[in-house]
Amino acid sequence: MKSIIESYFPKPVNAPFASAKEERGEFLLFMDMLCLISVQLAENEKEESISRIGAIFSNEDLVHAIEPHEVHIFPYVKEVRKVYEGLLHRANLTVENPTVFAPVSRLFCSGLLTPVEQLAFLLSMAFHSSEKYGQMFSKLTGKASDKTYPTLGLCLDFGRLFLSEEENDLAILLKDTSFLFSVLLENPNEKKESIIKNQNSLSQPLLLKETVCKWLSEVSLDDNDLNLVGEFLTPVEDGIYVCHEDLLQEIFHVVSYKDQMTDDAGSVIEICGKQGSGKRFLLSRMSEVSSIPVFALDGVRLLALSEKDAMRIVDKLCVRSALIGNLIYIYNVSEKDRQLYLYLSKLFSQSDTILIGCEKRLSEEFYYGISDSIYRISVPDANTKAQYLLWEEAAGEYAVSFEKEVDLWEIVSKFTLTPGRIFTALKNAVEVSEVTEEGFRVTKEELERQIRSICSVGFGENAKRISSPFNWEDLIIEDESKKMLQMAMDRIRFKGRVNDGFGFGEKLPYGRGVSIVLYGPPGTGKTMAAGVLAKELGLDLYRIDLSQISSKYIGETEKNLGAIFDAAENSNVILFFDEADSVFARRTNVTSSNDRHANEQTGYLLQKIEEYPGISILATNNMQNFDAAFKRRMTYLIPIGIPDEATRAKIWRESFPKQAPLSKQVDFEVLSKACEISGSSIKSAAIQAAYFAASQNREITMDDIACAVDLECTKVGKLGMKNEILSAMLKK
Repeated sequence: MKSIIESYFPKPVNAPFASAKEERGEFLLFMDMLCLISVQLAENEKEESISRIGAIFSNEDLVHAIEPHEVHIFPYVKEVRKVYEGLLHRANLTVENPTVFAPVSRLFCSGLLTPVEQLAFLLSMAFHSSEKYGQMFSKLTGKASDKTYPTLGLCLDFGRLFLSEEENDLAILLKDTSFLFSVLLENPNEKKESIIKNQNSLSQPLLLKETVCKWLSEVSLDDNDLNLVGEFLTPVEDGIYVCHEDLLQEIFHVVSYKDQMTDDAGSVIEICGKQGSGKRFLLSRMSEVSSIPVFALDGVRLLALSEKDAMRIVDKLCVRSALIGNLIYIYNVSEKDRQLYLYLSKLFSQSDTILIGCEKRLSEEFYYGISDSIYRISVPDANTKAQYLLWEEAAGEYAVSFEKEVDLWEIVSKFTLTPGRIFTALKNAVEVSEVTEEGFRVTKEELERQIRSICSVGFGENAKRISSPFNWEDLIIEDESKKMLQMAMDRIRFKGRVNDGFGFGEKLPYGRGVSIVLYGPPGTGKTMAAGVLAKELGLDLYRIDLSQISSKYIGETEKNLGAIFDAAENSNVILFFDEADSVFARRTNVTSSNDRHANEQTGYLLQKIEEYPGISILATNNMQNFDAAFKRRMTYLIPIGIPDEATRAKIWRESFPKQAPLSKQVDFEVLSKACEISGSSIKSAAIQAAYFAASQNREITMDDIACAVDLECTKVGKLGMKNEILSAMLKK
């Protein structure tokens, strides 16, 4: 026997398989050796042959088999085992080079098959590769047929030549939920051939599925059905900018060394990040670096198929993963869909490693019963420097030449975008841009329009978009307040340059958002100032009336606020909180549950504003009600007060259009001195005076304006100013 072993494998080989053909030949050579040893045992050592499970015996043999007798253990188990372990060693060396197609090596190194299941697979592979094995199996089992398929009994016979009793256990082979029987082999219960019906467990056939046979034979397969549910990610070549390079290395490390991190088959790598954050891109880049194909499976598209078609595709993906070594990346996963859970359970149980892409971390309950080994990776927002480089990368890909007014540092400062949104926005802008010799000419106006379009958000009834007709020149407030507004706009415009270009972002203790408080009496122009700021920056402004979303019910206000900030998270809009007094009143000592409730609401909103990466503007009429802690946590506190005399004169002039028929007697200096009213009251009085004159088809007079001012005064409970205005006119 030893000479047989040495004739087949004279010396160990410490080298990987060069090809699938060499790999298949070496493992079949091992099967040839086992067959020859088994034949000699059957012919020369009767008691050894009697101990075989898969053989057919004569009456004399059966009597001998049940009589007490000494059963001899095959004396060269260690030698045969050493040969097999040498083949497994070569398989491990082969798998280290993912460019070599070696399906048997990948399968045996995946941990999905026990030693006796590996043997069952080899028996089935041998049967499908050459007719000689069918004839040999007939001889070994004593059947009259010219060609006999391998069985569980025959597998146990061969296993006795090199496996331990614990490894060579029928109970292992009878698990029909194992990877071997659920994915690789035909289900005997589905076969109709008479030779398979009414057989005992030992006679159960070992027949490979057609798909597995083709892969082993290197026959190209029709994968069109896989296109129904996903696609293989195109490897991203070196030289392209990679956002989150550290995460790329982490994913590569986890995928490459997973077996050293855990002994569990079916382990999960969860990659969590916003839609468009670059999860697929990172995997595409990892595929290029590691030479491991990645199939992206869409959970929604899988659910659209019938259960039969979906399970067929799942089986195919399991086989591909085991024999070819590709990874499966599943996205659009819903925790609530039980049917998808069944498909995922099959993938998890039959695949070495599964990657899941999600926008929010999946619960521990979701993975219960699927996998205990979960490695979580979070993909954060790209910082402004990374977004700047992504814009440059996208511009190069789409042959874009920006107009001079496009400042990418300003773009990344105002708009926090995922990599996917950056490429989408520029691609959409290209489609409507002018083509020149330098490429597509993209303007600032068109670029920002496309960005706002893809960032559109719905707040429901909690917020309303405000479109301001006013420009910076229309905003007439005191010079100091206007300077502070300009400082706020500069902070927003150049946030990226300072935080990431100059490195100050590393020094920031909290979020990178900008919070502005506009305070002053009603009608002074706080809403107008917010609208002008939004228009100057090219951002959408959404007004949230805090008095409307505040609730007396515990937790309800926080719920409403949370929904607003969740919706705004990826919207790149300005949140304008009007009537901030309703929540941001001075926090008091807790003397009742109501006090505690109010303080919790205030603290929650402060927390959300600090976490919000965008721009928050709060308007209030009573700044004195806010405590020092609140003021300290705001970026800018800008007063919008009653305009002074010079400012009021300017507002009066700007309130009347050039074509308005003003009487020569109208004196704006007199009005500004006599009427200490807000800017909004001035504008309302100007419009009302125009209606007085229009009703009589005449010029707008000082008397009309004085009467209109009286009406505005009554709105706020003041005494009329008509007499003062007319008296001042007479004195002049």
